[in-house]
Amino acid sequence: MSAPRKLLNHIDRWLDRSSLHEAVTVSDRPPGGGVPCVVSVALERAVREAHRHDGDARLKHVLAPQGAAADGAARRWEFVFDLPERRAKMMSQWYLDGDAKFGRFGRECFDAVLKPFPLPDSPLAQGIAEGKLAYAQRAIAWREERRRTPDLPMNFRDSDAVMADLLAQGLPLKSASFVLRNGIGPSGQPVWLVQLGDTPYHCRFS
Repeated sequence: MSAPRKLLNHIDRWLDRSSLHEAVTVSDRPPGGGVPCVVSVALERAVREAHRHDGDARLKHVLAPQGAAADGAARRWEFVFDLPERRAKMMSQWYLDGDAKFGRFGRECFDAVLKPFPLPDSPLAQGIAEGKLAYAQRAIAWREERRRTPDLPMNFRDSDAVMADLLAQGLPLKSASFVLRNGIGPSGQPVWLVQLGDTPYHCRFS
């Protein structure tokens, strides 16, 4: 059965023009220097790129891996999107590279990588390529992957308001490094979250 199915899978893949089959990388370096920004500014650039590939792009994760200042500005923001029509994920990052030639904080940079689902070296993709599994298993697995984490609203609270809330809760801005990210709160709803050891600081996401 594997030989005929392998041929059918090859045909189905060729006919599947909407799905992403190979990784795509994007790199943007606007002229001049940049400054730390609130999350809404970085999100605008990321959404523009995501919608260039899929108008139905859905936000799944957002984080500032180096934390944020009291005014909500950060030097790096990272976002993950599902691209439902392309059956792919987009990981993107807006950041300042610290190159002194471009000013105090360096150059503003935007990088993104789009990866097909499943990844080419995954057992599912290999099983389909070898004819052990039907090509339709891709769609089934993608639906399961889409349900695995909730879609996040893109009109969430900006990071200046978020940091004001977290500082009011006692977040020790100057004495600890931290990651600001989305998470799930006690009620099961999305929250902004900073986890310092055993102590969580969180506030509403949107």
